[in-house]
Amino acid sequence: MTQSPAYALSDASTLPSILVQAATLMDAGRYEDAINVFLSAGELVSREPIACNTLGFLLLKVDRPQDAILWFETALSLKPDYVHAMSGLGIACQDAGDFARALSCYERVVAAQPGDAVSWYHQGVVLQELGRSIEALSSLERAISLKGDYGLALSKRSQVLESLRNVPDAIQEALRNCHQSPEDPTSWARLGDLLQKSGDFDRAIAAYDKGLARFPEDFRCLCNKAQALEATGRWREGLATAQRALRVDPTDREALMLCGKFELKLGNPAAAHICFLAVAEMGVVRNYPAAKKPAKFRVLLLFSPESGNTPYEDLIRDSCFDTEVIFVLRGYRNDPRVRSDKVDVVVNLVSETDFGLDVMASAIDVADSLQRSVVNHPRLMLATDRESISRRLSGVANAVMPATIRIEAKDLRRRVRDGDTGAFPIIVRHTGKHGGDMMELVEDADALLGFAEEAGEQTLYLTDFVNYSSPDGLFRKYRFVFVGDEILPYHLAIGDGWKVHHVSTRMADVEWMRKEEEAFLNDPGSVFGPEGMAALDAIRRQIGLDYFGIDCSLDSEGRVVIFEVNASMLIHLHNERFEYKTPHVKRIKQAFELLLERRAREYRASVSAAGALSNNL
Repeated sequence: MTQSPAYALSDASTLPSILVQAATLMDAGRYEDAINVFLSAGELVSREPIACNTLGFLLLKVDRPQDAILWFETALSLKPDYVHAMSGLGIACQDAGDFARALSCYERVVAAQPGDAVSWYHQGVVLQELGRSIEALSSLERAISLKGDYGLALSKRSQVLESLRNVPDAIQEALRNCHQSPEDPTSWARLGDLLQKSGDFDRAIAAYDKGLARFPEDFRCLCNKAQALEATGRWREGLATAQRALRVDPTDREALMLCGKFELKLGNPAAAHICFLAVAEMGVVRNYPAAKKPAKFRVLLLFSPESGNTPYEDLIRDSCFDTEVIFVLRGYRNDPRVRSDKVDVVVNLVSETDFGLDVMASAIDVADSLQRSVVNHPRLMLATDRESISRRLSGVANAVMPATIRIEAKDLRRRVRDGDTGAFPIIVRHTGKHGGDMMELVEDADALLGFAEEAGEQTLYLTDFVNYSSPDGLFRKYRFVFVGDEILPYHLAIGDGWKVHHVSTRMADVEWMRKEEEAFLNDPGSVFGPEGMAALDAIRRQIGLDYFGIDCSLDSEGRVVIFEVNASMLIHLHNERFEYKTPHVKRIKQAFELLLERRAREYRASVSAAGALSNNL
């Protein structure tokens, strides 16, 4: 580092030489050396507002906003109407997370310079951070009116519109930004992301291609295009695109994970494992900070890309705790020392045994090594496959648990040819599948044999079919989520056929169906009655997990017909046309958060007690 001369503190004539030397260093990109030049004459600099202001902006360059705040404040104490220093103070407060004070600074700046588009833009950004989205839009519109090609303001306005769930206008604003800045790949990436979120994957891919036509190695366009290709089932093209992204940044977690996911879908588990292993070696895969600081406690999630998992993102969204995610892989030993001192409670998300017990064995090893309370300990997952569940719940009073067996497709083909088929109709499905994928109701031996032949070397489940149609001829499937001791309703799906999934029903267009679902959510006991709710509680106690779900119905005698019980069920907050569901989803989220908080508090209390005992010995 360049050594700076010690300037005579009383010699104001040296200030120009300080500024010249600092400017030379700044032009060379040597910001730390320039800062040291100023600090070597700190008392002299502290008497000159221009020097204070310059030092403040230099400190922002090296990501030291708290130090920058002090020098901007010094500049303003010397020259209260120094608008440039006030703007710098706003930026520093914004970078430091003090958005309220940043807004106060920007309000003073725009009052003094109402024609400054940049200051209106910054004010809009801060207003959005403070949750004042409508006011943010107004500030951003003012910035755009002053500077019509202001790409940052156009992009931010699109983001604000998206946050207000005005996706069509957000897309239009993003498209306008693309037309204003066609050579900027970030504008095309932003448009592609919005189109992808709205489900328009083909137009999203076209937008990413526009950006890539200009910048073939733009990482964001490559990575997000690969995600859109995944959603459309174009796995080979998606893998090639993700590999292009990985060549741009060989250490990027998202690109590595995408490559691994595509390799799995294309039947290359060994290649996928190499990708996932590279991510696992990096430590934390994802970070989700608490919605408000400081966080109440810290959570570690165990997730396996090689297995089925509890969907978690909406479950932890806007929570009071900090969350980290690490990978659990078959045959891979996570080092517990990396995270153990930073964790209050562990949540195991690995929820499927159909993908093999080796992944679950790794999860058990990690969970035990961390020496923390574990929500949904992986050891408890070992008996939650469909066959085991059908045996465990077969004796629950006031419930109907259809028998399920697990069988290899080749063995099923042999049994059918031998005439050993059992009673029809019967449900046959691939193991490890949910959402009705690879599942059929077969009426005879020929149909069963056809399914088994198409399954190749797959493992299958056979489940007795129970006709659960209601008196009106429709089929009703209820979902509850169990959180600790609570039994919370999640949704009711009403369909025309036996294979019912909420997203594929007519409920969005049929008001009486939505009214019936809302009534169920508000008072599930009135639908299931005391005996049905008692059956659900018996199921909760028998399963013994901290968090899991059930899909079920009611037969003509009021008994609970059990379809599926596991920890892999999805809950989400995307309830357009079904807004009445949102309070019930939030109730599940709140119950989950309280469960984790209770476990974290118990752990901290045990640590304190152990410490007190150690001190007394």
